[in-house]
Amino acid sequence: MAFQKTYTFLAVLLAASISSSAFIAPSPSFTANTKSSLGAYTNGDTGITTSPAIPIARRGNVCKQNLPPSSMPNGGSITMVGSGPGDPDLLTMAAHKILADPDALVISDRLVSKEILDLIQGEYKIARKLPGCADAAQDEIYKWCKEGLDAGKRVVRLKIGDPFVFGRGGEEVLKFREFGVEPKVIPGVSAAFSAPLLGSIPVTHRGVSNQVVMCTGYGRNGTSPDLIQYHREQTIVFLMAVGRLRELCQRLINMAGYPSDTPVGIIQDAGCPTQRTVVGTMETIADIAVEYEIKAPSTIVVGEVVRVLLEDNSETGEQVVGLIQNMTASEV
Repeated sequence: MAFQKTYTFLAVLLAASISSSAFIAPSPSFTANTKSSLGAYTNGDTGITTSPAIPIARRGNVCKQNLPPSSMPNGGSITMVGSGPGDPDLLTMAAHKILADPDALVISDRLVSKEILDLIQGEYKIARKLPGCADAAQDEIYKWCKEGLDAGKRVVRLKIGDPFVFGRGGEEVLKFREFGVEPKVIPGVSAAFSAPLLGSIPVTHRGVSNQVVMCTGYGRNGTSPDLIQYHREQTIVFLMAVGRLRELCQRLINMAGYPSDTPVGIIQDAGCPTQRTVVGTMETIADIAVEYEIKAPSTIVVGEVVRVLLEDNSETGEQVVGLIQNMTASEV
């Protein structure tokens, strides 16, 4: 009973305190000084920075009001679409829908699979990004996109894998902002993880690999990127690197400390009827790739996980090397 009286007294005291202080207005001088101080960092109302130092093409999505509109006055718009590794069944529903639009103008990468290109119902153009002429092809892509926007078309920029995983997606977003439009982005399934899976190579496996590193075979201006030092329980996935496979393996051995017998697997045309998987070691994989004429698009996996799901030769007991999976010769 005493506890209840004490509780009631405290509640009444708190209510009285609130009623006597809650409606005390700040002085005019305090309000003016506070707003002036905030104005040094914000616009004083919304908290949005007003600094004009950052070009509009390089502003992020923190504030939509700083970005160009999603469509131009003539109705032109652009959507970046990730096509995944190549299998149409791995496209998102949003990607399927926009590719089926007969009014869309699709600007596609060269390595997008035929199976996905066959889904396009409208006009499309394919950029011929061949080794040695990638920059010229990229300029051509921008030219086509700008022409489509100026004509008031719904432009679809179709890219292999995911646009933002070694796909220059960020660079293209900045360029499209210079054109005066903010692109919509539809993600795609990246080959970095889907290709190994489709080739029966888990990128992680308990007791074998507890970390995964994604790398590109080509840095800016064709340079070779820095290499991650060897760690036995580490998987490295290389995208866009099959063209310099031999050089890459030598650099991994000589500069990153990789044992020459480290397993290496390559998955070509992941998810497509022409998918092939070859395996070898750091020392042998380049010759194996030449023997089987492995070409882009291919995903390279380096590490002990390459052999986790492989069985040794039943007759000799030796590890299997060479072509281990050929979708062309099997039922898809």
